[in-house]
Amino acid sequence: MKITFYSLSIIGLSLSLLTSCGGSSEDGKDKIDKEVLDPNSSLNTNFDGKIFSIPSPVQTALLIKEINLPFNQDLLNPVKNSSNYSTEYKQALNLGIYGTDLGYSALYKQKSISLKYLSVVEKLTGELGLEGAFDKKFMSRFESNSDDQDSMMVIVSDAFRKADNFLKNSNRKSTSALILTGGWVESLHYACQLNKAKNNQKIVSRIGEQQQTLNTIIEILEEYNKAGSNDDLIADLSELKTSFDKVVIDYQYVAPKTDAKTKTTTLNHNITVKIDAATLEQISSKVAAIRENIIK
Repeated sequence: MKITFYSLSIIGLSLSLLTSCGGSSEDGKDKIDKEVLDPNSSLNTNFDGKIFSIPSPVQTALLIKEINLPFNQDLLNPVKNSSNYSTEYKQALNLGIYGTDLGYSALYKQKSISLKYLSVVEKLTGELGLEGAFDKKFMSRFESNSDDQDSMMVIVSDAFRKADNFLKNSNRKSTSALILTGGWVESLHYACQLNKAKNNQKIVSRIGEQQQTLNTIIEILEEYNKAGSNDDLIADLSELKTSFDKVVIDYQYVAPKTDAKTKTTTLNHNITVKIDAATLEQISSKVAAIRENIIK
């Protein structure tokens, strides 16, 4: 597994859209760095001094495509559910959910579905006071590039970076933590459900690799637990942790390489994930229950 260090936005991570990796080429089209589109690449982010690696939903979706699994709309949180989210807690968690659904549908070039989920993301960001990121200029730019997968990723990434900067500058890190958690849960939901449809060792390994990420997410939710609002979610994730604790991960260290020109450090190491069928079923079942509590 190759891990490359990038500057990531917490909200952008939920969508797995990396502003720092995107840009415009000489022909005027938005481009994505090839590392973002590597299904074996993990992303490292710093959240108040806590550095952790997380395979983003884009990497998970690309892995799904790599093993020839078709797009499955049933995996998505139905658009109609968005009207049920009236609290900041629910809106933030489900912005992470819907943002991941948007990324998944965009990767599969599901234009009509992507536009519907973009509309929901726009609605929730507005309710969270982040509507400035999704203004008329953004909508026009997105619609005119909706046939270009790379451009869509960069464009939405720009908008979510604006939203993330607003949250950080206004000291709303608890909201950022919830958005991150929602995106992670949805990505793990994809992996678990699709592995049931077609068992694949790469997906099983991707699931098992989430052991440390889960530990860090729990720590973040505990640190930014406004008036105990995260108590139930923390309890659910802690119960999920009891199953993840049964996963055995072996690391084989390889010396890091630094590219002075791009200022990126690449860690190359081999990971072996050992997870039995019973533990995998426990994880899948608990993830499904946690996600259901979030989206209901």
